[in-house]
Amino acid sequence: MNQDNPRDYVGYGRDNVPDANWPNGAKIAVQFVLNYEEGGENCVLHGDSHSETFLSEIAGAEATQSGI
Repeated sequence: MNQDNPRDYVGYGRDNVPDANWPNGAKIAVQFVLNYEEGGENCVLHGDSHSETFLSEIAGAEATQSGI
């Protein structure tokens, strides 16, 4: 992580949860899933000769070639 980033990444913690004050006392549950796979695929922006083909759910997708 870039140490020059001014954002504070410290969370609220279990004992300091913010009160969102939703209408009628409503509650919301949110789940985030983050898959981080550094260097797991080809990318023309990183100097590879072509991109990956199957990183989307588009049927018949073709790789992008660099320089085109």
